[in-house]
Amino acid sequence: PVVTAKTAEKSVTVIKGKGRKQVKSSYSFDNVFTAFSTQEDVFEATVKPVIVDVMRGFESTVFAYGQTGTGKTHTMEGSLSSPEFYGIIPRSAQAIFEHL
Repeated sequence: PVVTAKTAEKSVTVIKGKGRKQVKSSYSFDNVFTAFSTQEDVFEATVKPVIVDVMRGFESTVFAYGQTGTGKTHTMEGSLSSPEFYGIIPRSAQAIFEHL
C-alpha cells in the first residue's frame, strides 16, 4: 500500500491494489504529524492544551502508544542537547514551571 499524510489537512490516505483494482481510502484525524513535524509542533498541538487544563485543576494522563520502533520514546523524551529537540516530557515540565 501507498500511504500519504498531510499535516495541514489532518488526513491520511491509503492506496491499495494495482491498476483498475486500486482502492483509495482517506481518513481524517484531530492531528496528523509527518516526518517533517517538529517536536514543538507535536507538543503545541497535543500536550500544551492538556497542561492548561491541568493547571486549572483537571486531572490528565498523556501516554505514547504504538508499534515498536516508531518513535514513541523520541517523541516523549527527545534530546536535551538543544531546546528545539526537547520532547514532550521536558517541554511539559518547562511549561508547568513557567505557569507557576
